[in-house]
Amino acid sequence: MATIREAELPGLGKKYQMMLDDGTQVVVIIHDDGTREMFYFDDEEDEPIASISLTDQESRQLGSIIGGSFYQPKSLEKLDAAIAELRIEWLKVEPGCEIEGKSIGELGLRKNHGVIVIAALMNKDKGGKEIVAINPGPSFVFQPGQTVITAGRNDKMKLIEKMFGAKQ
Repeated sequence: MATIREAELPGLGKKYQMMLDDGTQVVVIIHDDGTREMFYFDDEEDEPIASISLTDQESRQLGSIIGGSFYQPKSLEKLDAAIAELRIEWLKVEPGCEIEGKSIGELGLRKNHGVIVIAALMNKDKGGKEIVAINPGPSFVFQPGQTVITAGRNDKMKLIEKMFGAKQ
């Protein structure tokens, strides 16, 4: 599996470095204005072998192609059938919603609703970096402003969205 490193570029955007299994490297810089620059490095070179600059729209189109929105290899069809009912959602905890101040265990999300919490993104620390709780336990308490990544069956997720105060 490839290793990805992320770095803030103050006043410019964000930089993502992806070390590929073959020793090469891809660097993507996402500018605050939405443009993207991509650089490809050989494993022994300091200068990129190739680079490309894309607008925000072009980047999203290319991302859809790479992500399989337009064509899906035959080998993935069985996987799709296995996870056809799986839905992963990023839900924001809204002030005054049903889950505010309650814990995962108290709500019985897995036991009562068949939904798991994959991660929770919380407010930023003093250095401006977002705090992330990966696979939080049953004592994790939901607070307004958190973004929670959940997974479950499509029918179960509709109820959970309402509990989070998600707008329909």
